[in-house]
Amino acid sequence: MSRKRTGFIVVLMAIAVMCSAQMPPSHQQTGEGDVMQGAQGMGTSSRTEFGASCGIADTSMQSAMGFMREGGEWSVLSVDSHSGRTDSTVARVWREQNWMVDIHDALGQGMRTMHTGQMCFNPQGHITYMIDRFMEMADCGCVRFTSMTYGTDGRVTRREQRFVSMTTGAEIAAPEIAQDFPLVWDFRTIEQLPFFPLIKQ
Repeated sequence: MSRKRTGFIVVLMAIAVMCSAQMPPSHQQTGEGDVMQGAQGMGTSSRTEFGASCGIADTSMQSAMGFMREGGEWSVLSVDSHSGRTDSTVARVWREQNWMVDIHDALGQGMRTMHTGQMCFNPQGHITYMIDRFMEMADCGCVRFTSMTYGTDGRVTRREQRFVSMTTGAEIAAPEIAQDFPLVWDFRTIEQLPFFPLIKQ
């Protein structure tokens, strides 16, 4: 198998890993669904399962509001929107009683990094829990998983973080390069989202 094809397969596997949400281990539910618990206290779920734990019944792409950032500017993501830039970010928002937000930073130049996040906000717009995933392929070949649960005052009540090898799928010690990783997403209220003015439109 060629090195190019092997690298492509690794990227596909990485994307599959990034698309599975790491659920918080002890989120107290006020709506439907139970938080799943897995090995080492951190389970995995699909967007549908994450939505169920956030009280979102319809997590189809058609029911979401879409937004895209290119060069620092946010705009509404239309059905036929397409970005060829490497600095674009796509965000989708579901709203029923609670809010669910899904953010995906586009792969960087050379498909080296990806930063995604899933967030749940209560009806008042305050965050209740968040899952952050950052993938770095070039140097550590790993994914940083972070789960955070918040109290009613917006303070973090529980935080868990681990690093997983993209090659073996096993947990590893935090690599030295992790100090250069971007900070986890930090939006405590729905109004703090940079594209919130577009939601109001």
